Amino acid sequence: MTDYNKLYNGLSRVAWGYFFTCIDINFGTVSILPSFVGYILFLSAISYLKDEERELSLLRTLGVILALWHGAQWIASWASSSLDGVWQFADIIISIVNLYFYFQLLTNLASVAAKYQPEGYTFDSKLLRYRTIQTVILTAILVITNFHSWLLEIWSVVSIVMMIVHLIVGICLMIALFKLRKCLPTNAEPQ
Repeated sequence: MTDYNKLYNGLSRVAWGYFFTCIDINFGTVSILPSFVGYILFLSAISYLKDEERELSLLRTLGVILALWHGAQWIASWASSSLDGVWQFADIIISIVNLYFYFQLLTNLASVAAKYQPEGYTFDSKLLRYRTIQTVILTAILVITNFHSWLLEIWSVVSIVMMIVHLIVGICLMIALFKLRKCLPTNAEPQ
């Protein structure tokens, strides 16, 4: 039997995780919405949702790596420093891990949505669509920032467009997850 409280809490944590990873508000050089909190929420959500999708458990190690990396980035920001660009190979590996983490997380969440969405709803296909858009954007960012220095000349214009699209996709994902959560049976109230 499905534990709807776990499902409700897991979906909530993923949605709030996207809030922390997509929205960045800084006070000076320090983010007041640090992205490592988002990854901690994702890890917590995986604990809640792993019974629904076993593959989610495989993301735990990658989530820990990403939480530690973004936590180290946040700590460095307190000293007005950054880890970006210090080790280009590490930047590339982290970007690829991040890309895979989001792709697989949204793939598994779409599978959960397909099981629990009411008839006539399309949360699963929306999540897959947003996953694809997010994957394209994150891949473009990876390529532009790490592989083609001549692309850096157009980076200022492209980065603004990509940041806006990434923010919109993140907000759409949060809305879809909160709506999916609301469609759960009524005994699935938060604890």
